[in-house]
Amino acid sequence: MRKKYLSALLFGALLFASAGTFTSCKDYDDDINNLQEQINTIASSLNDLKTKVESMGGVKDVTFADGVLTVTTDAGSATYTIPDKVGITKVELKDGVLYVDDVEAGKAQTVEVKDGILYIDGEAQELNVNFDSNVVAVIDKAAGIYTLTVNNETIELPIAYATVSVKPVDDDTYFTENTLGISNTAAGVGIHWARATKDVTWDGPKGNITKDMLVVGQIKGAGVSVRPVTFDLTTAELGLISSTGVVAPVTVKAWAGQDNGPINSSSRVGVNNLQHGDYALTVELNKDLTDRQVVESFATADGNANVMYALTVNGVKATDYVYVIDTQLKADAQLAAPEVEDYKLCFGGVSGTYYDLPVGTHKISYADGRVYDVKVEIDPSSESDAKVYGLSVDTQAGTITIGEKAQERNFKLKVTLIDVNGNISKTEVVGVRFAERTSQTVELEASQYTVTPAQVKDIVIDLGDTFTSLTDEEAITIQGVWNIDWTTEDNKFLIDKNLLKTLGHANPVLDLTGGIVYYEDEACTKPISEDDFKKGEAVKKIRYAKIPVNPANMYSTAYNSNATTGEHLLKLTLRRNTGVGAGDTNVTIKTVNVPVHVTMPTWDEVFKTTTQWSSNTYITRIANENLNDVKISMDAFGDVNNEWLGEHNNIKITKLVYTDKEGREQQAGALNYPYVVSTPVQLKYTALTNGTVESGKLAFTTMNAVAEYVVGGVSDFTIQKEFTVQLKSIFEDAAFTATSAKIGNDNIIKDLKIGLNGYDVKVNANDFTNLGFTNPDGTVGQFVLVPSPIATGRTNEISYQLVAECSSLTNPQATLNANGVLISGTAGTIEAGKGGTFTIVFTDVMGVQTTAKINFTK
Repeated sequence: MRKKYLSALLFGALLFASAGTFTSCKDYDDDINNLQEQINTIASSLNDLKTKVESMGGVKDVTFADGVLTVTTDAGSATYTIPDKVGITKVELKDGVLYVDDVEAGKAQTVEVKDGILYIDGEAQELNVNFDSNVVAVIDKAAGIYTLTVNNETIELPIAYATVSVKPVDDDTYFTENTLGISNTAAGVGIHWARATKDVTWDGPKGNITKDMLVVGQIKGAGVSVRPVTFDLTTAELGLISSTGVVAPVTVKAWAGQDNGPINSSSRVGVNNLQHGDYALTVELNKDLTDRQVVESFATADGNANVMYALTVNGVKATDYVYVIDTQLKADAQLAAPEVEDYKLCFGGVSGTYYDLPVGTHKISYADGRVYDVKVEIDPSSESDAKVYGLSVDTQAGTITIGEKAQERNFKLKVTLIDVNGNISKTEVVGVRFAERTSQTVELEASQYTVTPAQVKDIVIDLGDTFTSLTDEEAITIQGVWNIDWTTEDNKFLIDKNLLKTLGHANPVLDLTGGIVYYEDEACTKPISEDDFKKGEAVKKIRYAKIPVNPANMYSTAYNSNATTGEHLLKLTLRRNTGVGAGDTNVTIKTVNVPVHVTMPTWDEVFKTTTQWSSNTYITRIANENLNDVKISMDAFGDVNNEWLGEHNNIKITKLVYTDKEGREQQAGALNYPYVVSTPVQLKYTALTNGTVESGKLAFTTMNAVAEYVVGGVSDFTIQKEFTVQLKSIFEDAAFTATSAKIGNDNIIKDLKIGLNGYDVKVNANDFTNLGFTNPDGTVGQFVLVPSPIATGRTNEISYQLVAECSSLTNPQATLNANGVLISGTAGTIEAGKGGTFTIVFTDVMGVQTTAKINFTK
């Protein structure tokens, strides 16, 4: 009943959203059969699309208009033209609800399209998708997969948030009490909580406490690093889930960068070390938890350990099971609130009385787990200074805003606490001071880099206004490249981490045999020389940097073998050499975060097909027929760019299979994978000749193949192409060069020729003995033509049988003489205008027969 209900809902929704979307099973099968050649073409293009999209990050959206399919990612968009389609049907599963073209169609847990049939919760629906009209996109947010289906060919792509990399910062994975100086795993440590016994009036950020309310103390946050940096974690739906699928009863919130997040300084590397793409995670216990649930929800069934949770981003598991929520085993029963201690007051997660923070707004917290909330106000004695120098406190929001003029100034603040039992502390006045910021942090737009098989792999980075915005004093005090530091967050960038530092400080030789070279223009035609760094006006012209990767470079000749695709964050630090004062040496001017998005090329951007192709099918021929050593050429590709010096020779075949009579897929190659395309591939002789003696045909002539190429020798830089291989026997396609023939009064057919692959031989007793051929390695060989049966069994021997058909003759036969082919019989005469058919049946040593036939008339 449920299946029919869903079918009806879905059918109705699709009729509403997209007329003509469904057809009968029979019509669908006919369409697929008629479009098989097109299917093969699209499958190749879809896989190229898959390669490009995966290297650019996950799918944000898919649209289809005017025959062009567009896949949008965080790093840009990829398109593919499908002119025979008129629209896109989106089947989306979100939070257990199925939507078709944004129209609700019922409840479901899983959805997929397989062989043109829609399956909901594993059940085939009573309708079929008509691929002849629409592109079909199935979106499963829980699985993080976006499935595109075109003409029954399917690719799976990751949804954008499914490709997000979220890593804990410094293994910071405990959500426990936010008390300064404690150990996460120490006995008695845990989130403080209590059940309110009465109403309490409180004018701090969290507002009044009401009787029976669950009151929770300050919880330490957890730092995470998110890549790509373009993904905004604050806009995502976050959660924590156990390995058994139980969702933690908490609200998870992300705080961007260094602005917010109650992470105390004992667990944090320092606000100034946070990079673009770093976040602080906080949790809030659900307010409807019972006392028992507060104690038991985050513990294992036996109560002896904490449950380990993984962070989920928009419903997709984004980390390992590393997070712990640790609560106290019983409610607090404090009789009085803790006294205010100035060093526990935190702004933006940094505690103390001297705050080194960037200008801007920061979250206020207090590093004592017993405290429910903290209220901060500017003391009347500092109100005038605060107005003049730009310091303000939003008591209700719980934030403090620091202006530029507030740096290196002293202020007094009033601080009041309320603990989880509703006890309010005495208000204390504390003194604070904000450090002068001697440098700034700049975030640049991501630079794009596509890995390449070229010999020269230099990386050009757009530095924006990093240098152009320097003051004259800053520019002239840089002095040289030794005051420009390049670092990367891990060792997975195109350049090894240590090597990148070396290149940053090495002499910037303009022919790129030395270190990093800086330029004024994107085309990199206006370099800044080493001497130019002593001139402030030259330094301020820098807009681009070229990181050398080429065989001529003395340091950097190839990609880092551990490199990966996706986004990598480089950090560029500019320092002073000398300034106005003697103490200015090595002072940081600015730190620049430089995202570099590394993408993969598609197969067709690297390799082109040879002339031995038809659509998506590569046509190859058996090259020799030694017993158990049948070989074919798989040299199917060439370089798109001749300057790549024959990189196609490094392509490997990682799959070469055929389908046997029972419909099972079998390996066609005699040896283990992979096969290098520059070397002929040996096939399984016994499998290839199974039944050939009886049928005169090869056991299989169609194979499916996968070609693979590793760019720059980096395993993560691998591209693939799936294609079909059509196999021809060694003498297949041998045929008469003429379409018809004349027979003379002497009953001899003259001037006949048999041709094959550019070679031909005259059909007469003197010449019909050898026919040339070209080996895969380019050398020329000779077929030996002998009358049937084959006498020696030599691998290049082709036996032949002559057959004549002529209704004017009794027992017609054909024989070769010096002049050509004699057609004779035991009786009868071929009259003018009459004729027949002359046939040569060739048989190779494998038993495969090829027939050449020609009609003749007198």
